[in-house]
Amino acid sequence: MENKKKIKVALVRGDSLNAWEGGMWSDLGSEIEVEGFCSKKNLYPITDLKFPVNILRSSTDCRLQNFYYQYLKGKYQQLFGLEKKLSSFDIVHTAEISYYFTLQAVNAKKSNPNLKVVTTVWDNSFGRFEHDYPFLGKPPVFWKNKIYKIIKENAAGVDLFLPVTNYSAELLREYGVPDKKIKILTPAVQKNKIKYANNFKFDGDVYLMVNRLVKEKGVYEVVYGWKAYLRDIKQKEKKKLVIIGSGKEKRCLEELVVSLGLKENVIFAGKMLNSEVRSLYTDAKALILGSLVTPLWQEQFGYVLAEAVTAGCPVVCTFSGAIPEVVGKAGLFFSPGNPLELKDRLKDLDNPEIYLTLKKNCEEVGSKFEYEKFKRSLSEIYRDL
Repeated sequence: MENKKKIKVALVRGDSLNAWEGGMWSDLGSEIEVEGFCSKKNLYPITDLKFPVNILRSSTDCRLQNFYYQYLKGKYQQLFGLEKKLSSFDIVHTAEISYYFTLQAVNAKKSNPNLKVVTTVWDNSFGRFEHDYPFLGKPPVFWKNKIYKIIKENAAGVDLFLPVTNYSAELLREYGVPDKKIKILTPAVQKNKIKYANNFKFDGDVYLMVNRLVKEKGVYEVVYGWKAYLRDIKQKEKKKLVIIGSGKEKRCLEELVVSLGLKENVIFAGKMLNSEVRSLYTDAKALILGSLVTPLWQEQFGYVLAEAVTAGCPVVCTFSGAIPEVVGKAGLFFSPGNPLELKDRLKDLDNPEIYLTLKKNCEEVGSKFEYEKFKRSLSEIYRDL
């Protein structure tokens, strides 16, 4: 039997290592050994991950320090000491062409000449760095020069870019990345090995909103659209919206729900493990995602979309960024920031013929998020490098 060299992979994600994406690296085969790298103030729980994680001090660990590194030096997401930590790895898999830890991985090649750098890209916001500077209408030239220098160095030094959508691939081309260094790799969804108890079952329809509770996710528009929908239907007591997630708008949203008289039709479930959330889609009528479009951001992929569709749960969502590419025929769409259009799409969902068609389409669309396909593709990429 042929002996294959074990490939050591460093999965570097700054402050955004998480279970829904990182979980895809948990079972790539015995010839691939994975270690995660994240900052001390990582934004997401990592308890579901099945590989060891190195926690490093980062420029994002405190607000004042983050401001200094991001807006004066252009070094967003610097992980201190990362280069030295990568000395024993074969491949480092980073994220985003503009993040500084991607450049740190490129620079680590100087002391580890055999190191290969792979970078996943979600970003799809053209002109982001014409806006992304606090307190000023226009970013200063010195800052833009620093950011674009980092992007240029990463475009040259990264061995392979893995955009998650065609949209992200086009952005890379705008940055001057040649086609031979671009390979679209659609993220996957892992199926739960166990079925979690569903505490939201009741005699009616459960709709889910699963996202950070921040303005750019269109959370207020979803609540107003939900209110308008309930106003137009009979038996509104048969409908519940379960909001899963946390964020700085949570308290205001809770107050809004009470003021609109929606307390009986909206449940705030707080944070949940990704594996628990995935188990809810099977019993939900639909997932609602109200993502907006801002000068700095539009929806880049939306793992919740892929998770819902894979579980046979139709989606009601906006035309923000890559959402139409991800959801395809498995969803109904409304304009960002338009709760009345959301109301109309929810009413469309009550049409049995439309709903059954969407359920059937989930099977076709969900096949592109198949984990075994992703695992084979990623393992092959690592071996080729």
